[in-house]
Amino acid sequence: MTQTQHSLSEDLTLNNEILSTLRQQALLSLQSLQTPLGIMASGQDEHFHAIFGRDSLWSVLLALEARRIQQTSGQTNEKAHTSASEIPDEYDAWLHGLAATVLRGLASLQGRVVNDFNEEQPGRVVHEYWDPVPQRMIAGHWPLVEGRYYGTFDATFLYIITMEQVDAFFHDAALLEELWPHIEAAFHWMLEWSDLDQDGLVEYLKRNPEGQGLDNQVWKDSTPSIQPRKHEQIEYPLAWIEVQGYAWAAYASYLKLAEQRQSLDSHLRQEIQQRMEGLQQGLQRFWLTNEHFPAIALDGKKRPVEVVSSNPGHLLWSGILNKEQTAQVSQRLMQPDLCTPWGIRTLSDQAYYYSPFMYHCGTIWPFDNAIAAIGLQRNGFAMEANSIAQRVLQAINAISNPVELYMVLAPSHIRLPKLDHEWMLVDYFEACSIQAWTAAAIIYLTSLLLSNQPD
Repeated sequence: MTQTQHSLSEDLTLNNEILSTLRQQALLSLQSLQTPLGIMASGQDEHFHAIFGRDSLWSVLLALEARRIQQTSGQTNEKAHTSASEIPDEYDAWLHGLAATVLRGLASLQGRVVNDFNEEQPGRVVHEYWDPVPQRMIAGHWPLVEGRYYGTFDATFLYIITMEQVDAFFHDAALLEELWPHIEAAFHWMLEWSDLDQDGLVEYLKRNPEGQGLDNQVWKDSTPSIQPRKHEQIEYPLAWIEVQGYAWAAYASYLKLAEQRQSLDSHLRQEIQQRMEGLQQGLQRFWLTNEHFPAIALDGKKRPVEVVSSNPGHLLWSGILNKEQTAQVSQRLMQPDLCTPWGIRTLSDQAYYYSPFMYHCGTIWPFDNAIAAIGLQRNGFAMEANSIAQRVLQAINAISNPVELYMVLAPSHIRLPKLDHEWMLVDYFEACSIQAWTAAAIIYLTSLLLSNQPD
């Protein structure tokens, strides 16, 4: 345990009552964002009050993982739940309804044609859907067609993973049968569109002919989230590290679902297994020897962008790593250049383009931390998972909202008054105050800590 971890655990003030309150508030926030088509990414009148494929799927996955860890730990109703609305049967009914609505809603918006203007392809899961389209997006010439933009590279993988996890938990054969054509369409998109150069890794290239839309089609989708060194440039297509894990998990999920339906021939099984092996072997191309940790991405020439980031934490969740890689990633995530008293930064403070004031370049995102915590917990690093949960929930408790992101700054940024603390927890100036996947992350992180409390 590092010195930072030790001092934090000594100062821990998150008792069961606080954890239960945070959990209930997060559940109510998530419920407030539900619509007949799925779930809005952020609150009314905030930046992202629309259906976002990636956000919706992660919200379901995190809420589902919270319930799974409760089952595994054998929590009692009294310890894990503080009101009638949270008892397991009612939580399960709510969660099943949320999952089914999200999966059906995204199926109704799934790509059907090739249209480079809004990045649509058959089987591709939508990035965002606006109804009505805000005037600011019309004025800004955002590449929407009927309110839809498909510039997300990872949501299609996450759709298949979510379907498999929902099926494994709820055993809803009717839902699987209803959505199977959409699973098949997503799977064929993976086969045809995700490995552009047929090298075994998955990568994307923006196709809008006028250069409109997102340059970065992963969860760190701001333009500055990946930057070259001075006098260099980032060449596309990009292969982001975490998406290799998503693709591997999506292939594994498709195998399980197809085997369950007895609809998998031996030739296709062999192709899937070869692709999964290619993804695992390809991870070595990301590995930074001096860091014992993967690079954030490979550029168009398959050269690593040599920065330490939070992205590899998602590999722990996906299951793609071998035992040695898992240990290296788990240990590196907890080092102080990444791990602050209030969670893991999106980028190491030693990275050449680190900036804690930029959206994805050193800020802290609760959902990102929750995914890493799930991976740590699954792989036997329970102390580290609990530490992340404690850090993030202390920040959320101080902020009092399921906020999109926040900053941890050194006191040198403040001229007066002089502060003697090592770090400061600071609001991000444009963060949405209610974010769906943050609320789902809080449900998981509080459930994780509650599951470790004595009866």
